[in-house]
Amino acid sequence: SSDLVPAVSSRTPSLLRVMATKWGVCSAGKISHDFMVALATLPAQDHQAVAVAARDLGRAQEFAKTHSIPKAYGSYEDLARDPDIDIVYIGTLNTEHRATVLLFLDAQKNVLCEKPLAMNSKEDRKST
Repeated sequence: SSDLVPAVSSRTPSLLRVMATKWGVCSAGKISHDFMVALATLPAQDHQAVAVAARDLGRAQEFAKTHSIPKAYGSYEDLARDPDIDIVYIGTLNTEHRATVLLFLDAQKNVLCEKPLAMNSKEDRKST
């Protein structure tokens, strides 16, 4: 029938619209910078970086300022405890990927990890 209205339209109240995916960034290095450049090409209503963590709070704050991220943490554990994070981008050193991924999975966070997940097959098997 022509009088049917789509489930989501320009008339749908804003509370019913899908909210942006809220990203946490784990590490303030070059690969995380590259990730932020790529994220900035996506619509802000769909993806927003809301927090960054580094082992050094000063580096996290500098990264946050550069990329207009509202929160900066001086530990990965603090980022894992942030209730506003939907997914965490892992840009740590390769040797830290496995432990960092497990930290965020244990905190019930979704994770996007740069490759590799583990340094060898033995480490990889421990992850499952």
